[in-house]
Amino acid sequence: MRKRVFVALIAVVCCLAVAAPVMAQNVKLTIWGRDLPDDDPAHAYVKALLAGFQAGNKDIQLDYIALGDPGLADKTKITMAAGSGLPDIFQTWGGSTMGGYADAGRLLNLSSELKSIPGSAAASGAMTWKGKLYGVAPFFAIAGIFVNEGIFKANGLSVPTTVDQFEKVADTLKAKGIQPFACGEADKWPGLALYMYLTNRYGGDIFSLAAARKARFDNEAFVKAAQLYQNWVKKGYFGDKPLGEKYGDAQQLMATGKAAMHITGSWMCAQYSSKDFTDQTLGFYAFPELKGGMGKVTDVMGMTDIGFAATKAGESKKAAIVRFMKYAMSQDAAAAEPGRISAVPGVKAPSPLTTMASAVFSKAKMVQFWWDQNLPPAVTTPLNDTIQTFFLADTDVRSSLTKFESLATQNMGAVK
Repeated sequence: MRKRVFVALIAVVCCLAVAAPVMAQNVKLTIWGRDLPDDDPAHAYVKALLAGFQAGNKDIQLDYIALGDPGLADKTKITMAAGSGLPDIFQTWGGSTMGGYADAGRLLNLSSELKSIPGSAAASGAMTWKGKLYGVAPFFAIAGIFVNEGIFKANGLSVPTTVDQFEKVADTLKAKGIQPFACGEADKWPGLALYMYLTNRYGGDIFSLAAARKARFDNEAFVKAAQLYQNWVKKGYFGDKPLGEKYGDAQQLMATGKAAMHITGSWMCAQYSSKDFTDQTLGFYAFPELKGGMGKVTDVMGMTDIGFAATKAGESKKAAIVRFMKYAMSQDAAAAEPGRISAVPGVKAPSPLTTMASAVFSKAKMVQFWWDQNLPPAVTTPLNDTIQTFFLADTDVRSSLTKFESLATQNMGAVK
């Protein structure tokens, strides 16, 4: 009997000896991100995330590859389609683009592992597709109105609370030789946020109905919003040559006090708060309501600003991936971010601008994700192309939207 026990113990020891080197080996996680882990203040979170995680997880080696933007989206799209050469984790805004990868069987379901991590419900929702959670979103972005407080004060203006007031303010600014809105429509996507808000204010959650094919994209709410947008362009609210203004140009107009308002995402809070970038004092406010319209001031446009999703390539490393995801949602890592709205509870807003943006976000009762991230990829570029036609004075915007509806029908099905 003793001999059997001794032999059994020897067998166990041998197994442990064989297994020990395997257990001690580092797990390597390949991560595709956008930002470089350098000294650029805008990249502070990624730098802190990588350094902090590596310091506390010596058994996990991170191979972080910064692909930039749009390089990240392009390479992810190509490799996800091919199904080979995938990273273990990639940065994403979530939504339908991420959902398409999930439908193709490329993503790793982490619902049970991540469901208990505290965070914003809206941010978590962006990383969920068809009831399954694929990652985390430590930061959220919402669109609002950046206002030059000095220009408004000097001209006796108040931040508008209705669209009618918005127009009166813009008319006053234009008469004084100040460009009411900075935009950057030469890059196509910057004009989307305003159109989303105008459409919502006319038709409430009409976009969700159209996306679900229960309404058309040339519904009257879409058309009226486009017509108002085009009218504002004709009145010169966006400058003399809005299609020649890039997003970087729009930022400079705000930085130098040549434009009074910028309807864009809260990701600009860090830059617009920086004394190295601008000597202007800027505020962040909710988009106003439309009298007689269906949308509310608590209807906010926005989406994940930084999110991470896991792929099936990392299935054998799930425990390591979960550890990374949890650290990405930690206060230690998130506190390094200089401007974005944090979805991590307990993280203090880093600037007055972020505080203002966070207050708008906290009052939101409905968050509508960016249309060009929440529609099938086949129609997102044409969507931004369609919005760009609103900046042309002779465009029949109803016809532009009907053309887009035809494309949506081809790729998303007819209205039921």
